[in-house]
Amino acid sequence: MLTRFISYFFGVFFVDLLFHQYQAQAFGFPAQTTGERLGVLAFAGAVTLLFYFISWRFFPPSFFHGVLIASGFFATFDIIVIHWIFHLHRLTYGPEAFIIELLLVITGFGMLAYGLIRERKTIIEEKYY
Repeated sequence: MLTRFISYFFGVFFVDLLFHQYQAQAFGFPAQTTGERLGVLAFAGAVTLLFYFISWRFFPPSFFHGVLIASGFFATFDIIVIHWIFHLHRLTYGPEAFIIELLLVITGFGMLAYGLIRERKTIIEEKYY
């Protein structure tokens, strides 16, 4: 039981660390056109999906659930509060920003719900087996 909680919180904090890298660099490549901005987001999405796969494949289920919950919370809370309400930063500054952010909020809610439901089922199954 303690191992599950440690794995869960490690997953949450690790994802939070990845999403809040203040020293992130774009290697000096400007992304000025819609295609370039979408390419950057596609690259970030591919790296994120690789991270999810590695978390799912090589770590305990609780770690993976923590990763999903943290990602879902970050996607929804950060986009709604920081991007939409306070207008502090955006994923991109082009016309595609709102559509992409809306899709991420919907996906984030789904990830948050799935991670919470699956972790709860894992806890219940461990209780009875």
